Amino acid sequence: MSAEHPSDHPTPIRRGKGLRLSVTSSDADVPTPGAGDEPLRRGQGLRLSIHDAAAASSPSRLLRELIGAPQIIELSHGPLAYRAAGHGPPLILLHGWAASSRYWLITLADLSADFRVYALDLPGFGDSPALPEPGTVARQAQAVLEFADALGLTTFDINGHSYGAAVAVTLAASQPQRVKRLVMTSLGAIGNEIERLLFALARAPLDLTLQVGYPWLNLLAPWVELWRPFATALLCVPPLPQLMAARFVENGLREKWMLQEGIVDLTKMDLRAHLMAMASIGDLQVFDAMRAAPQPTLLIGGARDQIMPPESLRAAAQAMRQPRLAFIERCGHVPMIEQPEAYHAALRAFLLDGASEVL
Repeated sequence: MSAEHPSDHPTPIRRGKGLRLSVTSSDADVPTPGAGDEPLRRGQGLRLSIHDAAAASSPSRLLRELIGAPQIIELSHGPLAYRAAGHGPPLILLHGWAASSRYWLITLADLSADFRVYALDLPGFGDSPALPEPGTVARQAQAVLEFADALGLTTFDINGHSYGAAVAVTLAASQPQRVKRLVMTSLGAIGNEIERLLFALARAPLDLTLQVGYPWLNLLAPWVELWRPFATALLCVPPLPQLMAARFVENGLREKWMLQEGIVDLTKMDLRAHLMAMASIGDLQVFDAMRAAPQPTLLIGGARDQIMPPESLRAAAQAMRQPRLAFIERCGHVPMIEQPEAYHAALRAFLLDGASEVL
């Protein structure tokens, strides 16, 4: 295991460097919703570490509450769903494409011993309706900031996964006084300036089409909604869920019930949010935000991620001001559910120690 710490004036990051984390996998599943009140055993993938006596006496109660219906808060654009747990300094979690706050259930439970953790359903995902206007990365960041304002969070840490990390770094760059520390999970950058420019030129027609056609997408949305139950039923037929997950996870999911949750999140995703998330790929504004964000930043991902390979995280780290790199062995694109122990250990070390070394 080795660590890599680019300075404020980063030197080239050498290939193969970065913090390496590994854990011994367990084949046991996390209990599904509605499980009994017996305490969760070690090694099942869900580690509830609650220090106060009341929570420690009934850890399965916390799990059931998190799996259940989310809380709803009214913002200027409409309702936004979220899940919350724990006590301590605030930490906001943002999911990736085709996901929701349910991807963070294990993280919510694990980190609730040290933080007040909020996992959001971004507009157009999970149980949050889509925005009435184009949901660009910057607009999604604005919604997250409004959420923080509504809850009175003057300062907070933020951790985004994949697409959610693009939203998180955009918010961090625009609000340097409010975002204390930034975690970018499974998000990197295109390697060089020429590639970034070509990518931006290639996606320009899509941006224009979405901006002009968004009112028509609003009209189409209710009809797409009618097909959701049929799509969910179809995609749940084996082996479709396993085949769809294969590109995202390295060794299958230890928490088998999360696969079903993933299918539900996929079919719940609003068409408008889906298209805007796809249009964000290669967004030069996101890369500019990476260069501008002044916060200590942990870039963490799977060593075998096929979606955002380690090289892309190194490219992002080279652009940032205070980066730390961490790679989790035997892990793909979703470390929070593939290797939760190693992932949460890295988060804790970074968030609790501030800008000091990870582990």
